[in-house]
Amino acid sequence: MFGASRTASVVALALAGLLVLTAAAAAAEYTSPPLLEVTTISHYEPEVPSEPGKTELDIQATLGWRVTVTVRAHGATVLSGESHIEEAGEFNSGPGVLHTSSVSWSCKQPGTVYGYEVTAAPEFSEESPLTKSGSFVGASRRQCHEAPQKHREEVRRRREEELARDRLYEANCRKVGGKPVTIQTDGGPEIVCRSQTGGIVEA
Repeated sequence: MFGASRTASVVALALAGLLVLTAAAAAAEYTSPPLLEVTTISHYEPEVPSEPGKTELDIQATLGWRVTVTVRAHGATVLSGESHIEEAGEFNSGPGVLHTSSVSWSCKQPGTVYGYEVTAAPEFSEESPLTKSGSFVGASRRQCHEAPQKHREEVRRRREEELARDRLYEANCRKVGGKPVTIQTDGGPEIVCRSQTGGIVEA
């Protein structure tokens, strides 16, 4: 009987300790310091030769804080306003919420240095806003020079892939006794496999 009472006491103490730890963790999370971190990620993407890439500003900020971004180049403002909240959960593994902004490069002035200022301000509290600033470089002279050629190569590569897919589809269509024909759709011309009875078959 005394053993059962002792066991119950130990369990009660363990539960009390667990509750204290949980409360402490919750308090620590609630009182965690305000957060603002900015990371720049540049992408060279010569799909549009005049704008051969972009730089993304990934901003980790305290949940519920309003985030604004200003980007300037050559004394002019190229981006100003609130940043977009990334909703995908896989990007929100860290503290706070991930915001994103994107700046497209220009080849009008290769090697342009862009300066940014990011501010996170609380919506409903008296805490002071946080500000981070920095810079990044846009398209280089070499990237601007190479972009038109790389764009043409990419267009040619995609066209070759499309032709290869079309040839394979036509060959499969004939194997099942159909006839490949081109029809007009809202998205442009499309090859379909027409059966001998006039219907469409899978190829």
